[in-house]
Amino acid sequence: MSQQIIHNTGNNYTLYYNVINYFKTIMSNHPSIEVATTGDLWDIGERQFPAYPIANIQILETDFGTSVTNYRCQLIVADKVKNRNNESDDRTNEQLVAYFGVDDKVDSFANTLAILNDLTSYTQRGVQGFEINDDVVCTPFADRFDNGLAGWSAEFTLTTHNDKNRCLFFLVNPSGSGYIIQNCETQEKYKAVLAEPGSIGQVFATLSPVPPNGPNINTYYNFICYTIVGTFSGEDDYNFVNLPILKIPYADFGNCEYCKLWTTPQIWGTTPQNWSSGSAVAYRQWQYD
Repeated sequence: MSQQIIHNTGNNYTLYYNVINYFKTIMSNHPSIEVATTGDLWDIGERQFPAYPIANIQILETDFGTSVTNYRCQLIVADKVKNRNNESDDRTNEQLVAYFGVDDKVDSFANTLAILNDLTSYTQRGVQGFEINDDVVCTPFADRFDNGLAGWSAEFTLTTHNDKNRCLFFLVNPSGSGYIIQNCETQEKYKAVLAEPGSIGQVFATLSPVPPNGPNINTYYNFICYTIVGTFSGEDDYNFVNLPILKIPYADFGNCEYCKLWTTPQIWGTTPQNWSSGSAVAYRQWQYD
């Protein structure tokens, strides 16, 4: 029974399953192919099939481009070589060919190559979403397997679009605790996933970029003050991920001016005397002899 040909439109054909199923469909629909398989070549060589010719698809390797997935494919079409007098070995079909014309090997080569041409041409010209941009390299074989098969092995690169939709999975923070934060200096807004929960109106200090060994609040290094102005969920187009809220000494300074007072080196007369007395802390004073 013929299977429906799928023309890719509306399907995510960058998926491995869909590539295999596509070839299974066109191989099963070809009038000259009796059995369609997928898998390792050694499995083909050790099995006897109820009917021939057979076709097998195998994905050899895959690479992801900027917006594509490239599958290196091996497509084999093979037939059982038969002796004209039907005197070949039942298991391996091995025989000594004394001269051209004892068996139908030439016919097998001709037919299986024509089938490969049909399958690859249809993929190149008849299906949207798949591209075969390089040459299809076909190699004949006759003694490759122990079960008396002869045919062709074709290798080619199948390219399909990969939109790399980052919204398929919310990988960074499944709970969706994203915040819109505003830079106290530039007033620019960003989307960020904070390392801990925050609240709208909170003014906090952080480091950007965060040093590889983690934040160091004992040095004045890239401290930035932000105000949390909103929240968002269900998106992953972040500007910052796992941005820390540094308690130096407060997780919420209340306003940008106070945050900048603590995070930006000031002249001596406007620098707090200590880091733990809250908003009422006295400023440092010049001492005279």
